[in-house]
Amino acid sequence: MATEPQSPIDDALLGKFLAGEASAAEAERIRRWLTDPANQREYDRFARIWHTAGQLTQTETVNTEAAWQQVRSRMHQPSPAVTKTVVRPLPVRPAPWRSYGRIAAMLALAVLAGVSVWRYTRSSTADQPAALLSVATTSTARQFTLPDGSTVWLNRNSRLTYPATFTDSSRTISLTGEAFFDVTHDPAHPFRVRAGKAVVRVLGTSFNVRSRGDSVQVAVRTGRVQLSAPRQAIVLTPNQQATYQRTADTIRRPVALDANQLAYQTGRLSFVNTSLAEVVRTLHDVYGTDIRLDTPALSNCRLTADFNRESADAVLAVVAETLSLTVRRDGNTRVLTGAGCGQ
Repeated sequence: MATEPQSPIDDALLGKFLAGEASAAEAERIRRWLTDPANQREYDRFARIWHTAGQLTQTETVNTEAAWQQVRSRMHQPSPAVTKTVVRPLPVRPAPWRSYGRIAAMLALAVLAGVSVWRYTRSSTADQPAALLSVATTSTARQFTLPDGSTVWLNRNSRLTYPATFTDSSRTISLTGEAFFDVTHDPAHPFRVRAGKAVVRVLGTSFNVRSRGDSVQVAVRTGRVQLSAPRQAIVLTPNQQATYQRTADTIRRPVALDANQLAYQTGRLSFVNTSLAEVVRTLHDVYGTDIRLDTPALSNCRLTADFNRESADAVLAVVAETLSLTVRRDGNTRVLTGAGCGQ
Protein backbone atom coordinates (compact mmCIF):
# COMPACT_ATOMS: atom_id res chain seq x y z
CA MET A 1 0.00 0.00 0.00
CA ALA A 2 1.46 3.36 -1.02
CA THR A 3 2.48 5.81 1.69
CA GLU A 4 0.12 8.77 1.93
CA PRO A 5 1.92 11.91 0.68
CA GLN A 6 2.71 14.45 3.36
CA SER A 7 1.95 18.15 2.91
CA PRO A 8 5.04 20.38 2.47
CA ILE A 9 6.69 21.89 5.53
CA ASP A 10 8.22 25.34 5.11
CA ASP A 11 11.50 26.41 6.67
CA ALA A 12 9.91 28.94 9.04
CA LEU A 13 7.90 26.14 10.68
CA LEU A 14 10.99 23.91 10.93
CA GLY A 15 12.83 26.82 12.54
CA LYS A 16 10.05 27.19 15.13
CA PHE A 17 10.20 23.44 15.82
CA LEU A 18 13.97 23.41 16.35
CA ALA A 19 13.74 26.55 18.52
CA GLY A 20 11.12 24.88 20.71
CA GLU A 21 8.48 27.46 19.73
CA ALA A 22 6.11 25.28 17.65
CA SER A 23 2.59 24.65 18.93
CA ALA A 24 1.45 21.11 19.74
CA ALA A 25 -0.45 20.94 16.43
CA GLU A 26 2.56 22.21 14.46
CA ALA A 27 4.89 19.75 16.19
CA GLU A 28 2.51 16.85 15.40
CA ARG A 29 2.37 17.94 11.75
CA ILE A 30 6.18 17.88 11.55
CA ARG A 31 6.34 14.43 13.16
CA ARG A 32 3.92 13.04 10.58
CA TRP A 33 5.98 14.65 7.81
CA LEU A 34 9.15 13.03 9.22
CA THR A 35 7.74 9.52 8.75
CA ASP A 36 8.95 9.79 5.15
CA PRO A 37 12.70 8.83 5.07
CA ALA A 38 13.42 11.46 2.40
CA ASN A 39 11.89 14.15 4.60
CA GLN A 40 13.91 12.88 7.56
CA ARG A 41 17.14 13.32 5.57
CA GLU A 42 16.20 16.85 4.60
CA TYR A 43 15.27 17.63 8.21
CA ASP A 44 18.63 16.34 9.49
CA ARG A 45 20.45 18.53 6.96
CA PHE A 46 18.35 21.53 8.01
CA ALA A 47 19.08 20.81 11.71
CA ARG A 48 22.83 20.70 11.11
CA ILE A 49 22.73 24.03 9.32
CA TRP A 50 20.52 25.44 12.11
CA HIS A 51 22.99 24.40 14.77
CA THR A 52 26.00 25.80 12.89
CA ALA A 53 24.13 29.01 12.21
CA GLY A 54 23.52 29.35 15.94
CA GLN A 55 27.28 29.49 16.40
CA LEU A 56 27.58 32.04 13.58
CA THR A 57 25.10 34.43 15.20
CA GLN A 58 27.30 34.56 18.29
CA THR A 59 30.45 35.59 16.43
CA GLU A 60 29.63 37.12 13.05
CA THR A 61 27.45 39.84 11.52
CA VAL A 62 25.30 38.47 8.72
CA ASN A 63 24.28 40.43 5.59
CA THR A 64 20.84 38.88 5.32
CA GLU A 65 19.79 40.67 2.12
CA ALA A 66 22.92 39.59 0.23
CA ALA A 67 22.57 36.06 1.55
CA TRP A 68 18.95 35.83 0.44
CA GLN A 69 19.73 37.06 -3.06
CA GLN A 70 22.45 34.44 -3.45
CA VAL A 71 20.23 31.69 -2.10
CA ARG A 72 17.49 32.61 -4.57
CA SER A 73 19.95 32.25 -7.44
CA ARG A 74 20.72 28.68 -6.28
CA MET A 75 17.19 27.49 -5.59
CA HIS A 76 16.99 25.40 -8.77
CA GLN A 77 20.45 23.83 -8.52
CA PRO A 78 20.76 20.13 -7.49
CA SER A 79 21.47 19.51 -3.83
CA PRO A 80 25.06 18.33 -3.17
CA ALA A 81 25.86 15.12 -1.34
CA VAL A 82 25.89 15.42 2.43
CA THR A 83 28.45 13.76 4.68
CA LYS A 84 27.52 12.26 8.02
CA THR A 85 27.64 14.72 10.88
CA VAL A 86 26.83 14.30 14.54
CA VAL A 87 24.09 16.72 15.53
CA ARG A 88 24.66 18.25 18.94
CA PRO A 89 21.81 18.96 21.39
CA LEU A 90 19.97 22.14 20.52
CA PRO A 91 19.14 24.94 22.97
CA VAL A 92 15.50 25.05 24.02
CA ARG A 93 13.25 28.06 23.49
CA PRO A 94 15.81 30.73 22.66
CA ALA A 95 14.72 34.37 22.79
CA PRO A 96 12.85 35.38 19.59
CA TRP A 97 15.64 37.69 18.37
CA ARG A 98 18.07 34.77 18.50
CA SER A 99 15.73 32.65 16.37
CA TYR A 100 15.54 35.38 13.73
CA GLY A 101 19.28 35.90 13.81
CA ARG A 102 19.84 32.18 13.40
CA ILE A 103 17.57 32.04 10.35
CA ALA A 104 19.50 34.93 8.83
CA ALA A 105 22.77 33.18 9.55
CA MET A 106 21.42 30.02 7.92
CA LEU A 107 20.99 31.94 4.68
CA ALA A 108 24.59 33.07 4.70
CA LEU A 109 25.83 29.64 5.69
CA ALA A 110 23.77 28.00 2.96
CA VAL A 111 25.42 30.24 0.37
CA LEU A 112 28.89 29.38 1.64
CA ALA A 113 28.14 25.66 1.67
CA GLY A 114 26.34 25.69 -1.67
CA VAL A 115 23.22 24.21 -0.05
CA SER A 116 19.67 25.34 -0.79
CA VAL A 117 17.63 25.18 2.40
CA TRP A 118 14.50 26.51 0.74
CA ARG A 119 13.51 23.46 -1.29
CA TYR A 120 13.10 19.81 -0.32
CA THR A 121 13.95 17.07 -2.79
CA ARG A 122 13.71 13.31 -2.82
CA SER A 123 17.21 12.89 -4.22
CA SER A 124 19.11 9.92 -2.84
CA THR A 125 21.58 10.79 -0.03
CA ALA A 126 23.34 8.75 2.62
CA ASP A 127 21.22 7.96 5.67
CA GLN A 128 21.76 10.46 8.44
CA PRO A 129 21.47 9.97 12.20
CA ALA A 130 18.32 11.54 13.62
CA ALA A 131 18.78 15.08 14.90
CA LEU A 132 19.01 15.34 18.68
CA LEU A 133 16.87 17.76 20.66
CA SER A 134 17.49 18.88 24.21
CA VAL A 135 15.19 20.26 26.90
CA ALA A 136 16.66 21.88 30.01
CA THR A 137 15.10 23.43 33.10
CA THR A 138 16.44 25.84 35.71
CA SER A 139 14.25 27.07 38.56
CA THR A 140 10.94 25.44 37.56
CA ALA A 141 9.76 22.05 36.30
CA ARG A 142 8.37 21.65 32.78
CA GLN A 143 5.97 19.23 31.09
CA PHE A 144 6.29 18.27 27.40
CA THR A 145 5.63 15.43 24.96
CA LEU A 146 8.18 13.17 23.23
CA PRO A 147 7.89 12.21 19.51
CA ASP A 148 6.20 8.87 20.42
CA GLY A 149 3.50 10.59 22.48
CA SER A 150 5.07 9.82 25.88
CA THR A 151 4.69 12.59 28.46
CA VAL A 152 7.63 13.90 30.49
CA TRP A 153 7.70 16.09 33.61
CA LEU A 154 11.27 17.42 33.81
CA ASN A 155 12.16 18.60 37.31
CA ARG A 156 14.22 21.67 38.19
CA ASN A 157 17.87 21.88 37.07
CA SER A 158 17.56 18.88 34.75
CA ARG A 159 18.25 18.08 31.09
CA LEU A 160 16.75 15.52 28.69
CA THR A 161 18.26 14.73 25.27
CA TYR A 162 16.25 12.75 22.71
CA PRO A 163 15.99 12.22 18.93
CA ALA A 164 13.54 14.31 16.91
CA THR A 165 12.07 11.01 15.71
CA PHE A 166 12.45 7.50 17.12
CA THR A 167 13.71 5.61 14.05
CA ASP A 168 15.57 2.73 15.73
CA SER A 169 14.20 -0.50 17.20
CA SER A 170 14.17 1.19 20.62
CA ARG A 171 13.26 4.60 22.00
CA THR A 172 16.42 5.77 23.77
CA ILE A 173 16.89 9.08 25.59
CA SER A 174 19.47 10.51 28.03
CA LEU A 175 18.73 12.18 31.37
CA THR A 176 20.70 14.35 33.75
CA GLY A 177 18.74 15.37 36.83
CA GLU A 178 15.19 14.15 37.45
CA ALA A 179 12.12 13.38 35.36
CA PHE A 180 8.81 11.54 35.58
CA PHE A 181 7.78 9.56 32.50
CA ASP A 182 4.34 8.39 31.39
CA VAL A 183 5.40 6.14 28.50
CA THR A 184 3.25 5.25 25.52
CA HIS A 185 2.92 1.46 25.28
CA ASP A 186 4.83 0.00 22.31
CA PRO A 187 6.17 -3.56 22.81
CA ALA A 188 8.02 -3.47 19.48
CA HIS A 189 10.06 -0.44 20.57
CA PRO A 190 11.27 -0.61 24.20
CA PHE A 191 11.71 2.74 25.94
CA ARG A 192 15.15 3.29 27.50
CA VAL A 193 16.44 6.05 29.76
CA ARG A 194 20.21 6.35 30.07
CA ALA A 195 21.46 7.99 33.27
CA GLY A 196 25.22 7.64 33.42
CA LYS A 197 26.05 3.92 33.63
CA ALA A 198 22.50 2.99 34.57
CA VAL A 199 19.80 2.11 32.04
CA VAL A 200 16.07 2.03 32.75
CA ARG A 201 14.04 -0.12 30.32
CA VAL A 202 10.24 -0.23 29.99
CA LEU A 203 7.55 -1.09 27.44
CA GLY A 204 4.83 1.24 28.64
CA THR A 205 4.45 2.49 32.19
CA SER A 206 4.86 5.49 34.51
CA PHE A 207 7.97 5.94 36.62
CA ASN A 208 10.44 8.49 37.99
CA VAL A 209 14.23 8.66 37.49
CA ARG A 210 16.48 10.83 39.65
CA SER A 211 20.12 11.00 38.54
CA ARG A 212 22.10 13.19 40.89
CA GLY A 213 25.58 13.00 42.33
CA ASP A 214 26.67 9.43 42.94
CA SER A 215 23.28 7.76 42.59
CA VAL A 216 20.43 6.97 40.20
CA GLN A 217 17.08 6.36 41.88
CA VAL A 218 14.12 4.79 40.06
CA ALA A 219 10.57 4.86 41.45
CA VAL A 220 7.71 3.00 39.74
CA ARG A 221 4.08 4.10 39.86
CA THR A 222 2.57 1.70 37.29
CA GLY A 223 3.83 -1.21 35.19
CA ARG A 224 7.20 -2.96 35.39
CA VAL A 225 10.60 -1.28 35.06
CA GLN A 226 14.03 -2.86 34.66
CA LEU A 227 16.97 -1.01 36.22
CA SER A 228 20.28 -2.22 34.77
CA ALA A 229 23.86 -1.46 35.78
CA PRO A 230 27.16 -2.89 34.45
CA ARG A 231 27.15 -5.77 36.97
CA GLN A 232 23.52 -6.02 38.08
CA ALA A 233 19.89 -5.72 37.01
CA ILE A 234 16.62 -5.64 38.91
CA VAL A 235 12.92 -5.50 38.00
CA LEU A 236 10.69 -3.06 39.89
CA THR A 237 6.91 -3.31 40.21
CA PRO A 238 4.34 -0.64 41.16
CA ASN A 239 5.08 1.38 44.33
CA GLN A 240 8.69 0.18 44.51
CA GLN A 241 11.88 2.16 44.23
CA ALA A 242 15.57 1.21 44.08
CA THR A 243 18.87 3.08 43.93
CA TYR A 244 22.02 2.45 41.88
CA GLN A 245 25.25 3.63 43.56
CA ARG A 246 27.85 4.52 40.94
CA THR A 247 31.00 4.30 43.06
CA ALA A 248 30.11 0.88 44.47
CA ASP A 249 28.51 -0.20 41.17
CA THR A 250 25.66 -1.84 43.05
CA ILE A 251 21.86 -1.60 43.13
CA ARG A 252 20.25 -1.33 46.57
CA ARG A 253 17.24 -3.59 47.08
CA PRO A 254 13.73 -2.24 46.38
CA VAL A 255 11.90 -0.33 49.09
CA ALA A 256 8.41 1.17 49.29
CA LEU A 257 7.85 4.19 47.06
CA ASP A 258 7.97 7.56 48.82
CA ALA A 259 5.10 9.42 47.14
CA ASN A 260 6.45 12.78 48.36
CA GLN A 261 9.39 12.27 46.02
CA LEU A 262 6.99 12.80 43.10
CA ALA A 263 5.46 16.00 44.48
CA TYR A 264 7.02 18.14 41.72
CA GLN A 265 4.83 16.15 39.28
CA THR A 266 1.72 15.38 41.39
CA GLY A 267 1.66 18.59 43.43
CA ARG A 268 0.77 16.57 46.54
CA LEU A 269 2.62 16.22 49.85
CA SER A 270 1.55 14.01 52.74
CA PHE A 271 3.16 13.77 56.19
CA VAL A 272 1.98 11.31 58.83
CA ASN A 273 3.65 11.72 62.23
CA THR A 274 6.80 12.77 60.35
CA SER A 275 9.74 14.38 62.17
CA LEU A 276 10.26 18.05 61.41
CA ALA A 277 13.81 17.29 60.30
CA GLU A 278 12.42 14.93 57.62
CA VAL A 279 9.75 17.47 56.64
CA VAL A 280 12.43 20.10 56.07
CA ARG A 281 14.51 17.73 53.93
CA THR A 282 11.47 16.89 51.80
CA LEU A 283 10.52 20.55 51.31
CA HIS A 284 14.07 21.34 50.25
CA ASP A 285 14.01 18.54 47.65
CA VAL A 286 10.59 19.52 46.31
CA TYR A 287 10.92 23.32 46.25
CA GLY A 288 14.68 23.86 46.22
CA THR A 289 14.20 26.25 49.14
CA ASP A 290 16.80 26.60 51.90
CA ILE A 291 14.99 25.87 55.18
CA ARG A 292 16.69 25.57 58.55
CA LEU A 293 15.74 24.79 62.14
CA ASP A 294 16.79 27.39 64.70
CA THR A 295 17.61 24.76 67.36
CA PRO A 296 18.27 20.99 67.23
CA ALA A 297 15.35 20.45 69.64
CA LEU A 298 12.93 21.33 66.81
CA SER A 299 13.91 18.10 65.04
CA ASN A 300 11.83 16.17 67.58
CA CYS A 301 8.59 17.91 66.55
CA ARG A 302 6.29 15.74 64.44
CA LEU A 303 3.83 16.76 61.76
CA THR A 304 0.68 15.22 60.28
CA ALA A 305 -0.66 17.25 57.35
CA ASP A 306 -1.55 17.07 53.66
CA PHE A 307 -0.86 19.68 50.98
CA ASN A 308 -2.04 20.02 47.39
CA ARG A 309 -0.15 22.34 45.05
CA GLU A 310 0.77 24.79 47.78
CA SER A 311 3.78 27.12 47.56
CA ALA A 312 6.77 26.60 49.84
CA ASP A 313 5.82 29.65 51.92
CA ALA A 314 2.20 28.44 52.26
CA VAL A 315 3.39 25.02 53.46
CA LEU A 316 5.80 26.58 55.95
CA ALA A 317 3.03 28.82 57.29
CA VAL A 318 0.87 25.76 58.02
CA VAL A 319 3.82 23.92 59.58
CA ALA A 320 4.58 26.89 61.83
CA GLU A 321 0.95 27.32 62.91
CA THR A 322 0.48 23.60 63.58
CA LEU A 323 3.63 23.30 65.71
CA SER A 324 3.43 26.76 67.37
CA LEU A 325 6.53 27.98 65.57
CA THR A 326 7.44 31.14 63.68
CA VAL A 327 9.12 31.61 60.30
CA ARG A 328 11.71 34.33 59.78
CA ARG A 329 13.65 35.25 56.67
CA ASP A 330 17.46 35.34 56.65
CA GLY A 331 18.28 36.37 53.08
CA ASN A 332 16.99 33.55 50.89
CA THR A 333 16.80 31.17 53.86
CA ARG A 334 13.64 30.44 55.86
CA VAL A 335 14.35 29.71 59.53
CA LEU A 336 11.86 27.93 61.77
CA THR A 337 12.09 29.07 65.38
CA GLY A 338 10.30 28.06 68.56
CA ALA A 339 10.56 26.35 71.91
CA GLY A 340 11.02 22.89 70.43
CA CYS A 341 9.37 19.58 71.25
CA GLY A 342 10.15 16.93 73.86
CA GLN A 343 11.37 13.44 73.07
